Amino acid sequence: MKRITAAVCVLGMALAGAAEGQQSDVASKLGYPNLIVYNAKIVSMDDPSFRSSVGKIVPAMALRADKILATGSNAEIRALAGPQTRQIDLKGRTVLPSFIMTHEHPTDWAFQEPEAIRHALGGDDNDVLIARWLKPEAPQKQFEAFEPALKEALAKAKKGQSILLSFNFGPEYEYASEIPKLFPRIITKSRLDQLAPDNPVKVKNGFITSVINSKALSELKKVYPTLQGCIDGGPNTEEEIKIYEQTGLAFSRPVEPDVAFQGKTALLADVLKAEMELWAAYGITTFGSSPYADHNFQALSYLDKRGDMPGRFAWGYQGPDYHIDTLRHISGLLGHGTDHFWNIGAWGTSGGTCTTLDASPEVKRREECSFAPGSVGREVLEDIIRTGGRIATMHTGGDKDIDYYLDAIEKASKEAGFTAQEIQSKRHAFDHASGAPRPDQFPRIKRLGMIISMLNTLLWENRRDYDTSFRVRDYGIEYAHWAVPRGSVTQAGIMNTFEIDRPLPHKVFFFIYKGMTRYNDADKRAYGERERTDRIIQLKALTTWGSYYVLRENLLGSLEPGKYADFIVLDRDYLSIPDSEIPNIRVLMTVVGGKTLHLLPSLAQEIGTQPAGPVTWKTRPLENLTPGLN
Repeated sequence: MKRITAAVCVLGMALAGAAEGQQSDVASKLGYPNLIVYNAKIVSMDDPSFRSSVGKIVPAMALRADKILATGSNAEIRALAGPQTRQIDLKGRTVLPSFIMTHEHPTDWAFQEPEAIRHALGGDDNDVLIARWLKPEAPQKQFEAFEPALKEALAKAKKGQSILLSFNFGPEYEYASEIPKLFPRIITKSRLDQLAPDNPVKVKNGFITSVINSKALSELKKVYPTLQGCIDGGPNTEEEIKIYEQTGLAFSRPVEPDVAFQGKTALLADVLKAEMELWAAYGITTFGSSPYADHNFQALSYLDKRGDMPGRFAWGYQGPDYHIDTLRHISGLLGHGTDHFWNIGAWGTSGGTCTTLDASPEVKRREECSFAPGSVGREVLEDIIRTGGRIATMHTGGDKDIDYYLDAIEKASKEAGFTAQEIQSKRHAFDHASGAPRPDQFPRIKRLGMIISMLNTLLWENRRDYDTSFRVRDYGIEYAHWAVPRGSVTQAGIMNTFEIDRPLPHKVFFFIYKGMTRYNDADKRAYGERERTDRIIQLKALTTWGSYYVLRENLLGSLEPGKYADFIVLDRDYLSIPDSEIPNIRVLMTVVGGKTLHLLPSLAQEIGTQPAGPVTWKTRPLENLTPGLN
C-alpha cells in the first residue's frame, strides 16, 4: 500500500469510526472531503529539480474546501469519504496542476478578443461601449473595411459613448507582420477626429498598439492629467508624451478601463472575470502580470473582495508614480495579499532591444537601450531594488540591456546593504527571453537567484523584428539559441517559466510543442535546436517553477496535501502520447480552489452533472467560437 501522511491516517481512523448518518456540520468538524477523484493518473509535479521528473503519480486525490486534503491509492483516498463527499471516477484520465502563466495579462486580452465583452455586457452594442472586430481577412481587405465599420459603429453610438475597433491578425497570426507595418500610415488621429469628433475612439492594430482620437485623449487626461503611464507604461519622457498627444499612437492601455468604464467598476470586473474564465477553460488559472491601468486594479480588487475572482492574479506594480516613497510602500507589499490577488514586485520601463552583437547599421539604429547608466529606466530599477522591492512582470529584449539590468541589481543591492542571500531571496526576474540571456550571463543570473519567464510564441510567430527567424536574419543563425534558451538555462540550474503573451489561450499545448521542436512554420525550419526540451521541462515551467515566480510555491504549482486544489483533467495522457499529438490535447475540466470553472459537456454527462464555464455562454456566435469549446 502506498504511504500517505500520518495526519491523514489519523483522519481516516476518525472517519471510519463515525456513524454513517452524521449531520454535515459534524462532518465538517471531522474534515470529510468535499470531493474525491479516483481511477485517475494524477501527475503531482512535486519535483522542483532541474531533472526531467514529474515526481509522484497517484490514482486518487481528496479535496477539502479549497485545498488538497490527501493523495494516494484509490483505496486509501476513498476510505476518507463521508456522507456528503462527492466522488468522481475519472476512468484513467490524466490530471495536472492547472497552469501558471507568468507575464500574461488578461486585462489586455479582455479587450483584444470579443468573447469576454459579449458575455459580460450582452453583446458588441451595449451601454458601456460599441465594439467592432474586423474579420480575419487579408490586410488590404481589413483596411478597406475599417471606415465603413467605424461609421456603422458611430451610427449606433450615443454622443460621448466610447467606440473600440480592432483589426485581426488572423487565427494563425498570419497577418501579424503586414498589418502593423501599414497601420500607422493608414489609421491616423487626424482621420479619426474627422470621422468621430464627439466620441472617444480607439482603433487597435490587432494587438496592443492603437491609435486614439482627440476625444479619447481629452477623456484620458481627466483621469491621468500628465498622461504618465498611458503610453507604453511609465515612466514616460516629455518628448514621448508630446508625440503621443500629436499622433495618438501607442499602447494606450488605460483607455478602455479608465475612459469607457469610468465609474463602472462592477461592469469592468465582470469583463475581466469573463476573460479569466475563458483562459481557465484551457487550463490557465494563475496570471503574473501588471494590471496596466488603475481601474483594472480596482476592478480586480472588487472581484477579490466579493469572492468572485475565478483565477489567481499575482500583480506587479507599474506606474504612473515612481516617487521613492511610493516605491517603499510597494516594496512593503511584496508577497502580501489574498489567496487570489497579491503583489509579486514592480517595474518601470520595459527592457530595450540593444545587443552586444554585430549587425548592419540599419539594424543597430533600431536597437534601443532602456537601462543604460544615467537613463530614467535605470534610475527606476535601482530605486525599486534599493527600497527592498523585487523586479518582476517586466518586458525585456536584448542581451546588452540585461547586462545593465544585472548591474543595477548588484549596484543598488550593495548600496542598500543586502547580503547575497537577501538578494537571492528576492528572485528578481525578467520576461520574454526574446534575445537573452546569452550563455556567459548564466552564472551571474544564477548567483543572483533570478527567474526567467520565456515566450515560446517567439518560436512560431512571424512578426518583423520580433520572432526568432527575424532575429536570425538580423544577427545570424549562430544566435538562434539566444531566443528562448530554455534548454541551456535549465541545464544551468536556473528556473524558467512560461508565457504566451497573446490572446491565444487555446494554443497553450501547441506552444508547449513549439518549445519541444523549435520549428518555425513560416520558414519551415527549426531554430536553435540545442534549446529544445522534453515535455516535462515545458510542464515544469507552466506549473512548479511558475509557482516560484509568483511567490506561492508553498500553495501552488503541484498537487500535494495542503496546497490549493487547482487542477485540470485532460482528454489524453500528456506523458505518453506521441509528441505530435500534444497540440491536440483538450482540457475537459478545470478546478480552482475546489470550484469547477470549466467542464465540457462530454465529461459533465459522464459524471452526472451540468457543463460549466464559457462553453455555456449564450453570447458565443458560431463564427467567433474560440477553438476547443464547441
